[in-house]
Amino acid sequence: MRIELRQSTEKFNISDTYITQILTYIKKNITKEISIEALTEVVPLSRRNLEKKFREATGSSVYQYILDKKIEYISNELLTTEKSLLDIAIEIGFNDVRNVYRLFKHKTGYTPMNFRSKFSQKGDY
Repeated sequence: MRIELRQSTEKFNISDTYITQILTYIKKNITKEISIEALTEVVPLSRRNLEKKFREATGSSVYQYILDKKIEYISNELLTTEKSLLDIAIEIGFNDVRNVYRLFKHKTGYTPMNFRSKFSQKGDY
């Protein structure tokens, strides 16, 4: 398995400008807590309509998409910095490092430290 850092790991061909705005908002605010209520303030859609359009456009729920982006952020930080998992977790709004550890392992198949040691370039922090 080869891990490659890129600006964006996903490019959606989305014609719905509201969903494009939501994706941009999530990307720019990934280190903050993002709620669906906050997203309904970004675009003039009801919660239900936003969730429906988002799933149709991305194939994912808003909540799952945000979690996936947070895992990508954690992965990037593990590979490009010497920050501890606790520091990264706090930085992106998680207050329980055990939950982050469990979520990361579930999504990637690796513990955070195994991920770092397996995929980081030694000394390239």
